Amino acid sequence: MTRVFFCHGVPGGDAERQLLASANPDVEIVDLNIFEHLPEDVERALSVAVPASETAQGDIHLVGFSIGAMAALQIAARCPDKVSKVTLISPAAPLQLGDFLPDMAGKVVFELAAHKPKVLALLTGVHAAIVRAAPALLIKALFAKSTAAELDLLKDADFQSAMKRVLIRAFGEYRSAYLAYLKAYVLDWRSVLPQIRCPVDIWHGTADTWSPIAMAYALRENISTECTVREVPDSGHYSTLLQVRL
Repeated sequence: MTRVFFCHGVPGGDAERQLLASANPDVEIVDLNIFEHLPEDVERALSVAVPASETAQGDIHLVGFSIGAMAALQIAARCPDKVSKVTLISPAAPLQLGDFLPDMAGKVVFELAAHKPKVLALLTGVHAAIVRAAPALLIKALFAKSTAAELDLLKDADFQSAMKRVLIRAFGEYRSAYLAYLKAYVLDWRSVLPQIRCPVDIWHGTADTWSPIAMAYALRENISTECTVREVPDSGHYSTLLQVRL
């Protein structure tokens, strides 16, 4: 069975991996759990998850979803002798590559991360209280600007349950990591892109309201190696996970 290593979103976790796994039953998808490592040391996630004998073969396939794309690309740039391919799904590109924020559902969060991190920390605490008391309310608010395909996912009780766990995890146990990755994301990390040495495959929904599809093409223009963009018609941020074939 083929094996790939998954960098979840921010917030993120097993809900995303489950969607991707359901579309790829013949692929073992291993979550690198990037929240266990600081953004500046994210390559350690690969060392922990993969035996040295396997990384030595230089045949690691990384998958990054949403802001997890940043983690996957940084690992690939720092470990060029270990990573042979990167797949990005609904990737969030560096904000400095274009005027993306007006089209991003998380605009307010990213602006707070960049300019008012203390306010963001307080807001995250409020979100933690809401997700414990009324998870459906917070999930509904987060998906308020989503596409029809995305809203269909919310009708699935298993997906709702998994999303609840993702949010409790990010706003609770891993709150400091969640905030650290948001801060790292809004910083200028464009310099990572020319350092990629392996092929990159991007899957992006045309109706993504979290990371606009323009981000996929901005990444392609700035990644120096072979980079392919696969548009998924009418698909949103999370629903694109169901369309990817690894």
